[in-house]
Amino acid sequence: MQKNKSKKNSKAEPVKEVELINNSSINRFYIYGVIILFCFILYGNTIPNDYALDDAMVITSNQYTQKGFDGIKNIFLYDSFKGFNENMLNGVAGGRYRPLSMVTFAVEHAFFGDNPHISHFINICLYAFTCVLVFIILSEFLKKYPQRNWYTSISFIATILFLAHPIHTEVVANIKCRDEIMSLLFSLLTLWFLIKYFNLNKTLFLFLSAFCFSLALLSKEIAIVFILIIPLTFYFFTDIPIKKIILSILPLVMIAIIFIVTRQMIIGRTSVDTVFAKSLMNDSFVYMNPSQKYATITYTLGMYLKLTFFPHPLTWDYYPYHIPIMEWSNILVLISFALMIFFIVVGLKGLKNKNFLSYCILFYLIPLSITSNILFPVGAFMGERFLYASTLGFTMVIAYLMIVKPKPIFKTIFAKPLLFLIPVLALYSFKTINRNKAWKDTFTIVETDVKTSANSVKSNGEYGQHLYNRAEKLTDPAEKARRYEYMLPYLEKSFKIDPNQPTTNFILGTLYGRYKNDLEKSIYFLNNAMNLDPANISPYNNLGTAYGITKQYDKAIEVFEKGLKIEPQNKEILNNLSLTYKMLGNHEKSQEYANKASVIPDPKK
Repeated sequence: MQKNKSKKNSKAEPVKEVELINNSSINRFYIYGVIILFCFILYGNTIPNDYALDDAMVITSNQYTQKGFDGIKNIFLYDSFKGFNENMLNGVAGGRYRPLSMVTFAVEHAFFGDNPHISHFINICLYAFTCVLVFIILSEFLKKYPQRNWYTSISFIATILFLAHPIHTEVVANIKCRDEIMSLLFSLLTLWFLIKYFNLNKTLFLFLSAFCFSLALLSKEIAIVFILIIPLTFYFFTDIPIKKIILSILPLVMIAIIFIVTRQMIIGRTSVDTVFAKSLMNDSFVYMNPSQKYATITYTLGMYLKLTFFPHPLTWDYYPYHIPIMEWSNILVLISFALMIFFIVVGLKGLKNKNFLSYCILFYLIPLSITSNILFPVGAFMGERFLYASTLGFTMVIAYLMIVKPKPIFKTIFAKPLLFLIPVLALYSFKTINRNKAWKDTFTIVETDVKTSANSVKSNGEYGQHLYNRAEKLTDPAEKARRYEYMLPYLEKSFKIDPNQPTTNFILGTLYGRYKNDLEKSIYFLNNAMNLDPANISPYNNLGTAYGITKQYDKAIEVFEKGLKIEPQNKEILNNLSLTYKMLGNHEKSQEYANKASVIPDPKK
């Protein structure tokens, strides 16, 4: 690789260069071993974890994944959530085409069944491979910078800080987020094969780069940002002519176009259109005006910066309104806006002189621009996984300032680089290992993060629902009552934020009927649940029963009969219709429904 000979990249005094990865394969693989070992030290405690959160959508409740090899064809042919939606009474909004990671889940299921421990182990291996590749690529491009030994080189420090950054716990510890890992991994392989192409001038590597880019896009759409990042990388760190750089990425552009067209055809044909597609759960900005929307987006960009520098507290849930609705009059919004403008200006200003810090800033901002909700909604205000690639830009900045020390202040701060690096790595490591424990299973992560995302409709609702499901399995009435009392505030808070949640309405209606004996409220919530999700049989029986207890028999019959249209062989509803007609004195109808119920096996047996 040719080196950029521009002297404007840094104002630091030249330091005698020491070859970081010399000709000794022992030295090279020793460094790789350190990186891989550190990955397993930080994330090894995720291997005993179970599935969590959205793992159900792509693995345990996805019929295509559950078919193993036989499901792979449909994984490529349909929206990534179609196999999940077909198993559900109501689906979630579609619009995702990420088949490659799901193929790996299907293959794993074919060999091991539903085994989260194997999946966690594979996630760690892929993450370790990614970090090794980060180090290799940085070592190739950063040969010109001072490196007295491998562990105080920009390449190694940037890699090890990237590896340890706690913001990545969601990506590695949540099996479903393998799409993020694979997308970045194959994007970096695309860059690596282009390096080999320019170094060796062999067309084979051009084809390999195009193939890897296809795999990156099939893992997750975010890989498309590397159409900008790759040429910028060659421009900043080599003397390769711009024309040659552009020609080298034309195959990637063509592949991206083909992918976008294919993706749109598949999503447009198969994505699920549900009553929830425009709900608060799928469009966080649905109740905001344009000014509030972009003020809130600007605020979240500032939050991303904050989490990049100080990754605490972490949460899986950035749904409304963990991030509150913001106005342009808010000082935090204005600070975020000023910082974004500053970084954009610095990033663009350094293009001409190929300034290293400008490159790092652009590397940070480009992936974030796609997931920021500016161009299109991503389903939530923000997400820690959306910082995955961007954090590499951040860690390169820190490593550069530590080693090159372009200003006198950095010579003071980083006089002894290891005195800064070791404590930071220790804090990162402690946070990462501790955070992994929260990803033990769905209940643990929800219970942990409801304290952080206390104002989120999602966390409060999910926590209340999990508590309800657990309480329903109890046999001790006193303990069950205590659990009901404990969960009610979470469900009511979730309802207050967004009253259009069918499951929350159903549980509230059930609790107010069975536990609180407030049938008026019970009927209100159960009616909401039925109207919000008419295809779900659950509210009909409880609502009809509540009408029956309040002697509104005609309404009870109407609700029960609606339920039978959905599920004609529902024994419980048939028995309740029989009882309702008996209360009205219509013994003929009562016996008719009793006879129908008697021939249906008890579902509990």
